[in-house]
Amino acid sequence: MSTIETVTATTTAIPPTAELLEAAFRKYVLRYLNLLDRVPGGAVLLRYIKSSYRDDPIRSLIEFSLVIFAATYFFSSKKKENRRDLLTLSKREIDELIEDWQPAPLVEPVTEAEKWRLEDMVVKGENSSHISIVQHPEIPSAVNLAGTDFLNLNADQRMKDAARQTINSAGVGACGPPNFYGTQDAHVRLEEDLARYLNTESAILYGQDLVTAGSVIPAFLKRGDLAVVDSGVNQAIQKALIVSRCDIVWYKHNDIDHLEQVLGELQGVLANQKPLRRRFIITEGLFAYSGELAKLPAIVALKNKYKYRLFLDETLSIGTIGKLGRGVCEHFDIDRDEISITIGSLANAFSSSGGFCAGVEPMIHHQRINSNAYVFSAALPPYSARVGSEAIKLISEDVTGDGESRLLQVLHQLLRQAYDKLTDNLKDSKYFEVKSSRWSPIIHLGFKDEYRNVLELPEVYGNNVLLTTGKPSKKQNPFNVKYTLECYILQKIINATLSKDHVLLNRTRIVYEQENLPVLSPRLLIHLNIGVTWEELSAVLDDLPSVMNAICKEVESPADLDRLYNEMISQ
Repeated sequence: MSTIETVTATTTAIPPTAELLEAAFRKYVLRYLNLLDRVPGGAVLLRYIKSSYRDDPIRSLIEFSLVIFAATYFFSSKKKENRRDLLTLSKREIDELIEDWQPAPLVEPVTEAEKWRLEDMVVKGENSSHISIVQHPEIPSAVNLAGTDFLNLNADQRMKDAARQTINSAGVGACGPPNFYGTQDAHVRLEEDLARYLNTESAILYGQDLVTAGSVIPAFLKRGDLAVVDSGVNQAIQKALIVSRCDIVWYKHNDIDHLEQVLGELQGVLANQKPLRRRFIITEGLFAYSGELAKLPAIVALKNKYKYRLFLDETLSIGTIGKLGRGVCEHFDIDRDEISITIGSLANAFSSSGGFCAGVEPMIHHQRINSNAYVFSAALPPYSARVGSEAIKLISEDVTGDGESRLLQVLHQLLRQAYDKLTDNLKDSKYFEVKSSRWSPIIHLGFKDEYRNVLELPEVYGNNVLLTTGKPSKKQNPFNVKYTLECYILQKIINATLSKDHVLLNRTRIVYEQENLPVLSPRLLIHLNIGVTWEELSAVLDDLPSVMNAICKEVESPADLDRLYNEMISQ
């Protein structure tokens, strides 16, 4: 080979210069870029590329290379990793792996001390004031003092006819979320009926009452907002506050003095913060765990003084308290406008299902767009909505001369008689006393403090991490033997009353391990129902003290609790 040929061959191996790259860019790339004119919006992109190229062609080339690299990385890198990690197994190896696989349990196994809880009552047929229990065929009809159908509307023929007519025309399901095709005329009518009944501008329905608080609170309270909350609220509100991630300050259960102290201490802190934070006081009208009535007039005065909004859960007070069952606002003669957000349940006094929120129109409209359970969950079944409207009519139509619903008049009369008789019957008892408000349709009976001290039982159970820090504990409440023993004693009273008087009572039923706040000691519960005659109710109230005495006199020391524990695990 000649010297010239050698030089030529060597020269061709030199990398292309910037001039050559620019020429190639002009010849090939720009030809295809011009096709962008045919794509909608492509002219703008093409104009940017041409302008950039004239200013700095090398930058355009680098940008183009980065776009190609990014597209290649995102569309092919995962596939390559999957192919690298793919392990081919034979059928025999797959079968061996399946045979050896042991899935982890979804829940903790039931301990010996908890097995007795599995023996619960199953109702056969209609769930009303008188029921048939599958486990007790020897009892043809038991008086039901364990349900929340306080006005006995489950047995009302008008309610049954309304449900039947709606099922015949609309079926049994809404078949979709409200914002799509789940809303039907029955839902619209019930929202209008609820707004008129509660004297509010508007109302919104939820398919499940338990998730109502869990959707409404996070729709209005976000990270950085403030909630001042009664420490006795139910689990649904507890979980809703956790989901919202707002800042939480707790005040002692139903303690107005402590609430005012908390609001006063926060006032100085909030005054120096910008921008303004959304601030709510959150409480229940009738507390599910204690049976106490919220001191609403004092709370309203404080929320006005310190410029807070008020969130009120009337799950148990709607349909039971007030002349027309409009809840604690009617009971205390407080304008509903003082309450920014009212939520409640249709599954108790209204004998339907689902929940609702009532208030001003902008607040309701905001939920139709931002509330998770409304946007993403199926709507309330149409027949449930129709039954809810019928319940409001039954409560509101038949009214006495002084403006009280006759259904509520019967319930309130039954309440007064029951509380008076129980208070009189238990005045000499060394074991039990009435713990709830005289207006609560669920009468709470709990151990007296003296008896608790003898047995060395605490007044409250569980951790107080959420109460002290505002943040949920990372650990669940551990199993508590004493809490379970209390429940076991109450269940023995329930079983004895059912056998003797053919009356079914109830007790506190919560998932103790799931509670984030300290838990009150278990209570024996008497759910009043206007379908039960005074003679039937009076008979069980007279027998109850003797049943309590017979069971509790066998447990009068910590040593007796040990014996009871052995009995419990042997069940």
